Amino acid sequence: MAVVHCESEACSFRIPTFMKPFCIALFTVELAQFSAGADPRPSSDVEIRFCPAARVHTYPLESQRDIHSLLLQNMAVINHGSTLFKIGGIDLELLQAGQVVDSRKLDSAAAQRFAERGAKTQGAGMIEAVAFQFCGTDLIAPDVKVTGPSLEKDQALLITSQVFAFSGKRDTLRAWARGSLDGRAHEIAATLPIRSEFAKNSYIFPLRGVWYAGVEPPCIPDIDGPFQKSSASTSERPAEMAAVSKAMAPASKITSLLAVADGRVVSLANDEPEDAGAMQRPDETNEAYATRLRQGQSERLARGAVAVSGNFVMLDHGQNEFSMSAHLQPGSVRVKVGNQVKTGDVIGKLGSSGNSTEPHLHFQLSDTPDPLLSAGLPLNFTNVIIPWADAPRPIQSGDVVVAK
Repeated sequence: MAVVHCESEACSFRIPTFMKPFCIALFTVELAQFSAGADPRPSSDVEIRFCPAARVHTYPLESQRDIHSLLLQNMAVINHGSTLFKIGGIDLELLQAGQVVDSRKLDSAAAQRFAERGAKTQGAGMIEAVAFQFCGTDLIAPDVKVTGPSLEKDQALLITSQVFAFSGKRDTLRAWARGSLDGRAHEIAATLPIRSEFAKNSYIFPLRGVWYAGVEPPCIPDIDGPFQKSSASTSERPAEMAAVSKAMAPASKITSLLAVADGRVVSLANDEPEDAGAMQRPDETNEAYATRLRQGQSERLARGAVAVSGNFVMLDHGQNEFSMSAHLQPGSVRVKVGNQVKTGDVIGKLGSSGNSTEPHLHFQLSDTPDPLLSAGLPLNFTNVIIPWADAPRPIQSGDVVVAK
């Protein structure tokens, strides 16, 4: 079987849990004839889209044994035509030099589960509320209904959070949607480049001392100070988990935030308040607390990126790499837009503004300066020690790290 052609058009996107609108890859794919009854006519009405769209990054799981992780955040199979497309299954493949090395099959039952989950997500207004998780409206346009696995005109099947772990190299992710179009066997495919590389610039850890990495790639991490409860949220960096890290400090300690590399200040906020009421109350159950937090998060999302990030500083480090440090203490930001900073300069103080339940730092490195719509970039801090690691390696969720 052969796919005749696959063209992609990538838009840029990436950075601090916020950023510039991701571009979605639009793939035009001709039908592969995999059975005697396959319709030979090309179908440009059904397409596969990815979010992020331009590429997906790997992140080391075990550096000494060359084991890596990869997260496909979201993909959608979308029918733009009037002919019914029934999806019988989704195949995901990881390739190296044109050869399939890993594969995963999502059968019809799995497709049905994703269809039900996606319909509920859209019905609850979450695709719109957390649009940055779905590359704005590039993945799912406002007039597209999330449903499936049978897709009529302007309907889509949404596949989320597909995680892979493997040893060695992979250079391409390929997705197949197999089924029938107007009763005849059809399949479509689309590819996404895989990149296994760290950021181009060199970066230091944004804090000094001992910290706990509560949320790090590849599972959506956070960095907490000793004895503090983690406030990690899976809504905080979809696109590429390999770019999101958080840092948290004891509430009694106000810590200076450092510039991670030379750069220019491109945007900031300095007057967002801290809300002590976001902390869990002594007489409040975990369930009640979670409900109250979700309500508060929804209200902040409705007010925009700054209400979520709180006080922040975004730096342009060149080579299309931008760092963002968020949830800073009100009035603590020491820089102005346009200022040039040097590695290690104090630019603010750790705080608990925005979508935060205790003092902590949300740090991200991305490819654009948009705080919500952006793609994360993997990085390896140059000045940290992981005391219980067998050898130097990138930070993982749950690590205690010492920043020199």
